[in-house]
Amino acid sequence: MNNVIITNFYKIFFITLIVLIAKTIVFAELTTSQIAKKFSTSVITIVAVDENDQPLSIGSGFIINEKCDIATNYHVLERCKKAILKTTNGIKGSIINVISYNIELDLLIAETSLKYIKPLSYGDSDTITVGEDIVAIGNPAGLEGSISKGIISGIRKLNDFKIIQITAPISPGSSGGPVINLNGKVIGIATAYLDYGQSLNFAMPINYLISLKKNKKNISLSSLPNNSKSKHLNRDNSLVQVFDIHYNYADYYTKQHINAIDFAVKNVSNYPISDIIIFFVYYNSNGEVVSYSSEKLNKPILPKLALQFEHIHYVKYFNAKNKKGVVELRILDYKIDKTSELSPSDLLFK
Repeated sequence: MNNVIITNFYKIFFITLIVLIAKTIVFAELTTSQIAKKFSTSVITIVAVDENDQPLSIGSGFIINEKCDIATNYHVLERCKKAILKTTNGIKGSIINVISYNIELDLLIAETSLKYIKPLSYGDSDTITVGEDIVAIGNPAGLEGSISKGIISGIRKLNDFKIIQITAPISPGSSGGPVINLNGKVIGIATAYLDYGQSLNFAMPINYLISLKKNKKNISLSSLPNNSKSKHLNRDNSLVQVFDIHYNYADYYTKQHINAIDFAVKNVSNYPISDIIIFFVYYNSNGEVVSYSSEKLNKPILPKLALQFEHIHYVKYFNAKNKKGVVELRILDYKIDKTSELSPSDLLFK
């Protein structure tokens, strides 16, 4: 009798121990480095290009199923003709069709040419709490697979939908990337906004993405409506403004060949901005693209101030006798430094 009781005791003990170990494994929180190692290869760099294959914007996305469909922000792909995709381990692909989208929620799901990439798992954004630790994975300033750690600092309601406010910094290059909890589940899609004059970081809840309705038929990127501006929020690309553009010519009298461009860049945010990537597209007097170039501005710009820059790039036959060419400056990305304590007064003590 005693042997039976002892045997049953050990059985119950070991079963309980196994259950506790299993629960610990299932609900164990991951570290930031574990999240980066495990999920970065599922986060995709997106380069949206125009009809001349010139970059319009840089953003992020992530694989959501075994077919390698991708989720991202709508505004990342707005106005583009096609998109180039790249993983952190160098695999390249493209977007084939748009499966579903919602302009107001700034969300989009697309079919891609990528294969054999592990998808990320969805969490439940209805169960998140303020103060919860999160990790955002994206491509700020073109740096693939960059990690930003933070917390959920608030859950806001704007008319008919909610947004998640987070402390992890989000730049345009990180827009569309996943916001992951410490259980390794995607609870939001990162997007950067300018809200009431402050630079705040937000994510759209993942449950909105899960509930997106499929299009009646798949559509191409070039068929997307060109109006993603929300009624409630302004896009983050208004944080950096280019103005005061002047052309420098190699030939003073004929002014036919352009040698360089002088321009100013203003930071209208409340934080220092650095690593600004600008793409230059050169159109001749007939409106044809004849050249392009790019530059990364490494000098930081303090809040509410501007700096002048010169970009040297030689282009022949830019102007004709009675017609002038045009250079379009596209801001692809930048880095918002919310940790910096620099202010204009610091310049007095250098």
